[in-house]
Amino acid sequence: MSELDRLPVISVWNLILVPLQGEISDPIAERIREQVLETIRSTGAEGLIVDITGVWMMDSHLCSVISNIAASARLMGTRCVICGMSAQIALTLHAMGIDLGNVRTALTLEQAFASFGIRRVAHERRDAPARALAAPPAEHVLQRAAGRRT
Repeated sequence: MSELDRLPVISVWNLILVPLQGEISDPIAERIREQVLETIRSTGAEGLIVDITGVWMMDSHLCSVISNIAASARLMGTRCVICGMSAQIALTLHAMGIDLGNVRTALTLEQAFASFGIRRVAHERRDAPARALAAPPAEHVLQRAAGRRT
């Protein structure tokens, strides 16, 4: 299996999640763009989250590809949020004069999901008296906010 066969484009609910990691070569960046736009077309996704938390280096080509993906997604009716930008990458983009002003951003993946109305909610347990003696429950679920679309 080659590097190009393992592209991280994940459909979840009515969103597409693209978690990028490591160094993204130009051929991989181009393949991601193709696959993301094809996935938007085939699923009709409402939203796209590009998580760059794991990206080691952002060059002008990768920035251009991400910007192009966001603009193309918007033309296809899909909102895009880029999350996980490190301070170093933000400084690099600013120094290169790259403006992502038309692209929504979030600090974390959780905040990116929240921008689409998806939030973490604790499960209520039926054994409330027993729970008072135990530690708080650790299980959580993601719940879509009812009727929230922008």
